[in-house]
Amino acid sequence: MAGQVVAFPHRDCPRPEAAEGLELLLAGPEGARPATLLFLHGASAGAWVWAEHAMPAFARAGWRSAALSFRGHGRSAGRAMLHALGLLDYAADVRTALAALDGPVVLVAHSLGALVAQMLLGDPRVAAIVMLAPVPAEGLAAVNVRLPLTDPFLWKEVARMPWLAGGLAPPERLRHALFSARLPDERALAVMARMQPESLRALAEAQWPRPVASARLVGTPALVLGAAKDPLVPEDTVLRTAWFHGADRAMLDHIGHAMMLDAGWEQPVALALAWLEGLCLGR
Repeated sequence: MAGQVVAFPHRDCPRPEAAEGLELLLAGPEGARPATLLFLHGASAGAWVWAEHAMPAFARAGWRSAALSFRGHGRSAGRAMLHALGLLDYAADVRTALAALDGPVVLVAHSLGALVAQMLLGDPRVAAIVMLAPVPAEGLAAVNVRLPLTDPFLWKEVARMPWLAGGLAPPERLRHALFSARLPDERALAVMARMQPESLRALAEAQWPRPVASARLVGTPALVLGAAKDPLVPEDTVLRTAWFHGADRAMLDHIGHAMMLDAGWEQPVALALAWLEGLCLGR
């Protein structure tokens, strides 16, 4: 797939039309901050997960941002070859997006997207990294061995995700893994209806350790945020990721795995904003 980025600018909440290439949503004022935020989505999602809350909130705080849909996701090209795509393909998409953005970039990444973001550590264009419920570089095999024993019904629902067509039917356990009880059911189900299949190859690759640089060793500031009751990326897994990267960290209560779309999304946004202010990027 050619490394073409199709950008869709919008002042507040991006709503693009379908196009060729990679979908890149843009929001926020130009030149207000010394760095641009690049949002990376997790499995079965797209750039749209950032458009409702996160991008407008960061724009109001003066940050310009972009949200990428990996190939085969959202409105990016490549859906027909989805299950042949791997993590290196997603990392190549991030490099294409980095090349399209001016100046230093802060990666803000969720779940599987956070694993891809870790693969970019050491790239001189990456000024900092924020990881939400990150899939660890050690892989998810240990978590996925544990899950059928601790919650077999959730495990069955997660196992169906690569085969989604037209979103999720309302599986009760997955709804409560992705979102807290505070999010109304109708809102949770509306989000789940937008979800899509995920690449079998990418999911398989995410089970096993990957060679990534430690953010601490390459000098990249890092923040890790986890959901304390998340069964998909549990607290001990999140804390090991934070330790490996020498990252600042926080575990959040009363919020689910998909924290940027959950009730209480303001909490991770506020923590990330405060942390970014403390970095004094470009000053």
